[in-house]
Order: sequence, then C-alpha cells, then structure tokens
Amino acid sequence: MEQVMNVKPLTIEDYPTLKEMDTGIEDDYVVRIFDRLVTSDSHKLFGLFQNGQMMAVGGYSLFGQNKFAMLGRLRSDRRFHMKGNATELLKPVVDQLKKDSRVSWIGANTHLGNLPARRVLEKLGIDQGPIIHYLTLKRPDLLKGHTPGPVWQPVHDLKRKRDLLTGLDENALGTFPYECYYPFPFDEALFTDDYLQECSFFESPDQRRFVIIKNDTKKYDYSHVKYFWNDHYDQPGLFETILHHWNKNPDNVGCWIDFSDQGFKNIPELTAYDVQEPWILYGTWKKA
Repeated sequence: MEQVMNVKPLTIEDYPTLKEMDTGIEDDYVVRIFDRLVTSDSHKLFGLFQNGQMMAVGGYSLFGQNKFAMLGRLRSDRRFHMKGNATELLKPVVDQLKKDSRVSWIGANTHLGNLPARRVLEKLGIDQGPIIHYLTLKRPDLLKGHTPGPVWQPVHDLKRKRDLLTGLDENALGTFPYECYYPFPFDEALFTDDYLQECSFFESPDQRRFVIIKNDTKKYDYSHVKYFWNDHYDQPGLFETILHHWNKNPDNVGCWIDFSDQGFKNIPELTAYDVQEPWILYGTWKKA
C-alpha cells in the first residue's frame, strides 16, 4: 500500500537521500552547501518524502531582521514531475511562516517564463509583483548611448546614507534589490547599520540622484548596483561612477544592475551586457 507523503525539515542526515534525487541540475549549489543550509538560523530546507524517498526539496531564507521570508531552492525529482509535489511541499511551509510572528512578508522570485513555479505560487495565494531584468555589465568598451560625466560624490556618513534611502519619494524598480537575485519590498527593516556600512553610496552633483553599489557573491563576485530610476542613460556620470566601483574591485566579474521593465526598454544597446531571462517577484504581506 502506497504511503502518504509527508513534509519534514531536513537535517544533515538527509544528505544521502538528497543526493539520490534526479533533478537534472548539474553541480547543484543546494547539494554543495547543504550542510550550511540545514545548520543555519536564517535558512531552512524541507523535503517531501514518500516511502523514504525524497520527491521534492525547497525552503526559505529570512532577511531584514526576520521580517521577510523568501521561498526558494525548489527542486523536484524528474521521475515524479506533474504530480503537484511542489505545492504539496510548500503549502505546509507557507502555513508555518504565516504563524511565525517574526515574519511579515512571504515571497518568491522566479523566471517570468517559469510557468509551473508561477502556478504553484498562485495556488499558495502569493501575489504577482514587478518584473525585474538582471543585466551584468561586462564589456564597458561596448557601452553606447549614455551621458558622460564626472564620478559622483561618495557618501560615507551613515546618517546621510539612511536619509537618502528614507527620503526616496519614487522607486521605478518597485523593490529594494537587497542582493543579487533577492529583491524585497522597499522597507527600512532592510537598512541595518551593518548593511549600509557595507554599501558604497554616491550622490550626483545636483543631489537629485544617488546610486548604491555593494560587493556581492553569487557563485561569482559582482558590483551590485541599486539605482531607483529609469534614467540610467540620461544621468551624466552614472556609468562612470559604476565603472569607478568596478575598477576599485577588479576581482568582480562585472556590474550587476537591476532594471525595471521600462528601464530595460530604455537601454539603447545591449551588447555591453550579459542578459538574463526576466524575473518576476511574488509576495504577500501577512494580515495583521
């Protein structure tokens, strides 16, 4: 008789069962960093089991002093696709997060074209949000159409950094790109002193614009650019400022820039960039 599926938090003892899954992902980073994920306070992994076999794996990470829970790392065994395993796995995980008093927002970031993942999120009652384009500037010699100008003024004072962020009265991105692949709602819980200290802020000469650049690692090292308007190519010195940061951090493979849908359409020439398939952020605030 077939056993009922069950979901449980994963521990280091589940590593062999995870390795037996046929996900079709070569050099899967979840397998590589499994020990860190299952022993961390801010990351949780869960498995969907039947008859001792792991059918699917997924979990969440907590950010912004545990206010934000980002679902992710979802993998299914290819031999059992189309059985609703992803929904079966994530439903109790989301239910648990809804009961966690620390968590105010539950979301996920996925490729715009990943219709199965998007259907799962919609079944879980998580709302569709903004589309985001991730581009990595790798060939500055091919950059065309931008307005040249001097490197913007660096901002070192922590209070000034915070004032620039909290005084923002428009945000074309519709998110705060906290890390590469990890955008969240724009929220002061993310702006901790430690985080702001690690960020390089630069302010335009007319003080009408600023850009934040932070070193980040997602397999490779990047200068991660956070700019909240769609006028990248019209702002004198913006790209000189971005390239200035890269020059100061030569081990970075390029400058990762988050563009809104409109900001992406405004780019006159894409050859300077590595372009990813667009992503879409899903998210729901918990009711008080």
